[in-house]
Amino acid sequence: MRLVKILLWLGYSLFTSAALMLITALVALLVFEVRNAGLMAILAVLSALVGGLMITASFKASTKESSGEAILFLVLYWAVVPIVCSLPFYVLGATSGPIAAIFEGVSAITTTGASTLDAEVQSRTLLFYRSLLQFFGGVSVAVFAVVVLAALNLTGTGIHRSGLFTFRSGELFTRFLGVGQLVAAIYLFLSAVAFVLMVMGGTDTFTALCLALSGISTGGLQPFVGPLANVLSPVSAIVLALLCLVGAFNISILWDFLRLRRLRPFLRLFVHVEHRGLFAIAACLTLITLIFAGLSNFGPAILDSIFFVSSAGFRYDVISLDMVPSPILICVALIGGSALSTAGGIKVIRLLLLFRHLGTDMARLSHPSRVKPIEFRGNVIDDDEFLSIWMYFFGYALCFAFGALALAASGLNLQDSMATSAASLANMGPLLDMTLPSSGLRYGDFSGLQMTVAALLMLIGRVEVLVALSLLLPSTWRQ
Repeated sequence: MRLVKILLWLGYSLFTSAALMLITALVALLVFEVRNAGLMAILAVLSALVGGLMITASFKASTKESSGEAILFLVLYWAVVPIVCSLPFYVLGATSGPIAAIFEGVSAITTTGASTLDAEVQSRTLLFYRSLLQFFGGVSVAVFAVVVLAALNLTGTGIHRSGLFTFRSGELFTRFLGVGQLVAAIYLFLSAVAFVLMVMGGTDTFTALCLALSGISTGGLQPFVGPLANVLSPVSAIVLALLCLVGAFNISILWDFLRLRRLRPFLRLFVHVEHRGLFAIAACLTLITLIFAGLSNFGPAILDSIFFVSSAGFRYDVISLDMVPSPILICVALIGGSALSTAGGIKVIRLLLLFRHLGTDMARLSHPSRVKPIEFRGNVIDDDEFLSIWMYFFGYALCFAFGALALAASGLNLQDSMATSAASLANMGPLLDMTLPSSGLRYGDFSGLQMTVAALLMLIGRVEVLVALSLLLPSTWRQ
């Protein structure tokens, strides 16, 4: 295994982190927070120096890589970069200690949206950096899904497969930059459109900027405290809801629409099987919300359901999803959004495939001797190819259960530990507030151990469960 190649790309990643800090330093100057601008600039220089040293030491590394090296880079990226990006939370004095700072950084870059901070007392520098970090995390999630997970799943059921991004063996690392620029450009364009529309809808410039960056990444962090209805006009809230929904869409479908600019690719945004699944889940959740919250909350129920299904978790109104029973919200949160998107969770396409497999097996029970192939979207899928999906589902349930047990062992009661485990693993931090735990628990009440467990679950949700579990196997490290 050529670890030098991995060191090279970790250096590039730290360079990107330095760029984020430098952009934040410039914004700090624009809002006249000179001290914060200086601190962010110093952190940017330090990150760039470390990244530069890593690049210099490994610049002549081989341009080819194996699948094992790609997976190891994926794991090390999510282990190293969040820690580096957590430094501003500690240096700017937002958190009381390094563990809380790492929790904030991991939550932001994994687009989980969990926070111990009170947005009302934070500087604009930190609020912008947190939103920018969510945007960067959303781009990272989509790029890794396209470049690494799609390319390494060429013989399976195609959960992460994209017809747009195809690679030959040994080309993974060399395509990171190109695909990253493309994905960042798509999300930046959509964020810019939403920003302009929200400003036109009456939202102040800074709030619209932070929400646009957070919305496309389905991050859920906002630069103010309280429901969106207290700050945003209905028009701006609708724009933000649509932006979050687009963030949960498959990136390859979005690219086809933006590239071709024709009616057929536009219609695919609505008829694609994963997107129709999202619409159906949102409609069901809206109906359930109206049953528990009343018909008078029709508008807020629709907006909050869209926010929730996209895994962003923004709240437009207080009396809405808070009235829905906690088990329903946890189940919806664990489903997540589309593959090749910024959303967390198991992903809609996996559940659709599992239900198709289950339906076919039930049909075979009535005619045991009948040969009935499993068809999905016009393709015949062998039974063996569903093994990886069932393994993923089992692994996800296992991580959820062990996460809940670890949180319970750290001092939380069972209800709080289950809600926290689901919120962290599904990368949907606002779920904890919506499930209304009996203890009134908030992230600010977490101990250092509880923050550590929650942060690890967030990272597992982004690394992909099977990849994380494979690290426990001795054969993985022998390769």
